[in-house]
Amino acid sequence: MKLALKDHMSRKLITISHAASVSEASRLMRNYWIRHLPVLDENEEFIIGILSEREVMAAPSPEISVDKIMSTPIKTFPIDTPIRNVIEAMVEEKLSAFLITKSDEIVGIVTSEDMMVLLLDILNEDDTAEWSLSKIFSSPNLQRTAYLVGQTGL
Repeated sequence: MKLALKDHMSRKLITISHAASVSEASRLMRNYWIRHLPVLDENEEFIIGILSEREVMAAPSPEISVDKIMSTPIKTFPIDTPIRNVIEAMVEEKLSAFLITKSDEIVGIVTSEDMMVLLLDILNEDDTAEWSLSKIFSSPNLQRTAYLVGQTGL
């Protein structure tokens, strides 16, 4: 199994304008089944923030612009960052998405869901037919993984 970040991220970014309304953001998220939207500047050239589903749900009004509730500054990782570092940052910073860069250009997004899919792939490759809770509690690596997954808020 490939454990490179480039193999476990989404390359196609669905973005939204900074002036778009929260209701537009909500519609985009529903239509594309995503929970994070990078927010573009007024010229739609640069990403200036990221909008999460949580921020959309907590918005005081569906008509306010997304730049009023988005998270900024943007958190990024270079594409060659070890996956462990990304997961640790998700847990420590309580964030569920990071933008991925290559040569100072944004090339994708990695989310806690991407990391859950990776965990499932790792567990499916294991020769053990199933993982019981007692095995998770007795395995230090699985204990750490379960802890990290729990801390992401999924």
